[in-house]
Amino acid sequence: MATIIVGGILLAIIGLVIWKMVRDKKNGNSSCGGDCAHCKGNCH
Repeated sequence: MATIIVGGILLAIIGLVIWKMVRDKKNGNSSCGGDCAHCKGNCH
């Protein structure tokens, strides 16, 4: 039972991280802080 609870918590955290990344990308923010030279242009 504890495995299911921990797995659910991990899935929720991963889902929130992905949701935030998608939301930031839609708002024009990127994971590299807008410096695409830093991430070699892969942020857009």
